[in-house]
Amino acid sequence: MRPLGLLCAAFALGGLFAGVALAALPPDKGGLEVPQAVALEGREAPRDSLDEFLKALAERVAEREAFIALPEGTLSVRFAELGIELDVRATERALRAGTPRATLLSTLTRRLQQEPQIAEVSAVYAFDPDTSRELLTRLAPALRRDPTNARLDLTAHRKIDDQPGRELDVGETVAAIATGERSETAVFEARFIPIQAAVTADALTAVDVTRVLSSFDTDFSKKPRSRIPNIHTAVHYLNGVVLGPNEILSFNRSVGPRTYERGFREAPVIVQDELEPGLGGGVCQVATAVFAAAVLGGFDIVQRRSHSRPSGYAPLGLDATVIWDEMDLKVRNPYPSPVIVHAYFPSEMVLRVELLGREPPGEIRHHLTVHEKHPFYRRVVVKPELSPDKVDRRQKGNAGYDVSSIVRTTFEDGTSKSRTYASKYYPVPEVYWIGTAVDPESLPPLPEGATHVELADGQSVAESAFERNEPERSN
Repeated sequence: MRPLGLLCAAFALGGLFAGVALAALPPDKGGLEVPQAVALEGREAPRDSLDEFLKALAERVAEREAFIALPEGTLSVRFAELGIELDVRATERALRAGTPRATLLSTLTRRLQQEPQIAEVSAVYAFDPDTSRELLTRLAPALRRDPTNARLDLTAHRKIDDQPGRELDVGETVAAIATGERSETAVFEARFIPIQAAVTADALTAVDVTRVLSSFDTDFSKKPRSRIPNIHTAVHYLNGVVLGPNEILSFNRSVGPRTYERGFREAPVIVQDELEPGLGGGVCQVATAVFAAAVLGGFDIVQRRSHSRPSGYAPLGLDATVIWDEMDLKVRNPYPSPVIVHAYFPSEMVLRVELLGREPPGEIRHHLTVHEKHPFYRRVVVKPELSPDKVDRRQKGNAGYDVSSIVRTTFEDGTSKSRTYASKYYPVPEVYWIGTAVDPESLPPLPEGATHVELADGQSVAESAFERNEPERSN
């Protein structure tokens, strides 16, 4: 037989056997044109309820957990917050387009194995960059890290290197999310813009610490000794801070939170115009020394609040009060070169703050003008817990003052400039605690400047100008 005849005979015989095999198999209820099932990301998608299947998948995708990778760890977010969702219509079209038509061989294989043919299809996702940008914009402030200037440890005579900061690059992070993975526990890397410190370690080599711009001394020997540990702790955190040109010094940021873990202790603070124990009492004396040195060094005043009462450790107009996370002292270095804060103790009970690195631009003087003096009163509080005849003078009274400070700089060429700022000091009542058997009329005569006596029941106190206008505490 010729080769062509043999080939035709083989095809005829193969067709006969195929027909016999098909005839022997049970009928296929699904037909030969489409498989019996499709799979979407590992899940079988039923052909008879595809819409419900895709709707349920879309809900799961919205709640899918993802992570934003940060240098210090990861931040958990949901796909919906990132603007990622299942594109239901596109996924449905992909399912239909990705379903292969059955061939004779695939049909024979499927029917012989009694198993459905499963087509694997990938889900299609939609991405809304505006939703992602909105989330990242809200997160950006918390993810920001301010740079830390290089500083000098003037005690140990060593440099402490600067630490760059960072700011979230929202646009680049959105782009990373747009092209990132879409699987469970997807991780997207946050992109940051580095922020260089205003003062680097190299810049410190040009600072001449023998040149003193200004200085201020404050004596704490007449204050409660419980304040001393807090003064020393604040000085520890403040000493050696470097301010670059036009940079702002934040006292609270430099000294940090007043907590037991960071070395601060209980000491008297002002609460509703009387002294009470409080964490960090005495830190205001350090802030005052910094402010006075800054004023006498020609620094710009950005934020400052005077004490509610004359402090006793600084002239009127040269004091400053601070409260962690509520009230800050901020001053700006106006010079084109760095200035170093040197805080130390020239004697046991004296704190000195120096600003080092340059000579003063001229002679800088602080002058004070008193606009109004406010009288004070005596407050008498009956304390049942005291012995009946006990008399306890708890607080000395002081007048209040409205004052203006004038800071005048006289330059070497004879020219001068002046600037002013205001301070307000409220009257401080003289306070007596007495037992139940003490007649208030038997107390010593009113001191000079006091106008009258007010009685309190020990639970509430007479309203004063301080209570109407001032914050509740100061340290």
